[in-house]
Amino acid sequence: MNWWELTWPEFERVDKTVALLPTGIVEAHGPHLPLGTDALMATYIAEETARRTNVLLLPTVWYGNTYVLDKFPGTISISNETLYRLYLDIFREVARNGVKYLVVVNGHGGNVDALSMAAKDAARETKLTVILVNWWIDLAKETRRRVLETPEGHAAEDETSEVWAAYPQLVKAVPRDGSADEWVEVRFRVYGKDAYAMEYTKAVQGYPSKASQEKGRAILEASVNELTQLIEDLKKGKLPVIKVK
Repeated sequence: MNWWELTWPEFERVDKTVALLPTGIVEAHGPHLPLGTDALMATYIAEETARRTNVLLLPTVWYGNTYVLDKFPGTISISNETLYRLYLDIFREVARNGVKYLVVVNGHGGNVDALSMAAKDAARETKLTVILVNWWIDLAKETRRRVLETPEGHAAEDETSEVWAAYPQLVKAVPRDGSADEWVEVRFRVYGKDAYAMEYTKAVQGYPSKASQEKGRAILEASVNELTQLIEDLKKGKLPVIKVK
C-alpha cells in the first residue's frame, strides 16, 4: 500500500504493524547507469516487497550524502547533519502515526551514518523499532557469491546487472571492452582531496563489463524473497535477533 495514495480515513483503518522506507541518493554511476541508481534500486526492492506483503510503503527519500562523487555533473550531496534531521523527523512522524516496525531499505553507503544516528535517537524517544537494511550488503549474499565473477563495487558488475534487470530502459550501452572498468585499492580509510582525485575517475569501482541481466534477476529475486521473509516475521512480532549461548 502506498502511504501517499491513501485517504486519512483509509489510513486510519490499515494495518500499521510494518512500513517500508526506501532511501538512496542522486549521484554519478559510471557512463552507463542513471544518476538515481541507488534510490531506484531501493525503491524497486521495497515496492516488490510491499506488493507481496501488502504493508505500508513510504515515499522514497531520494537525497543522500557523498564525499567523492560530487565531482561529477548531476550529483546532489546533502550534508549528514541535514540528512540526520530529515530521517529523525520521518521516524518520529512514522511513530506518531502508529507504525510499530519501520524497515529502511537503504541503497547508498553514504547514508548509513545519518540513518543509524537517527534510528538510535528515534528508538530512544519513541516506541518505534527501526530495522536498517543496507540491501546490497545484507540481502542475497549466497546468490551474489554464486553468480558474480568480480568484486562488488560501484556501478560494477553487481550494480549494473541489478539496474539492467530492474530498469533496462535506463541502462546505456554497457561497455563490453572494459573501457568503463576501474578498480582502485585503498589501504586504511583515507580522506582528502588528493586521494579523492585518484578514486572513481570514471565514477566506477569494479567491472561493469561482466554484468548481465540474468545475474541481476537472480540477485533481485533472492533479495525480495529475503526481505519478504523479514516482513512476515515482523508481522508475527519476530525480530531479526538471534540469541547465541
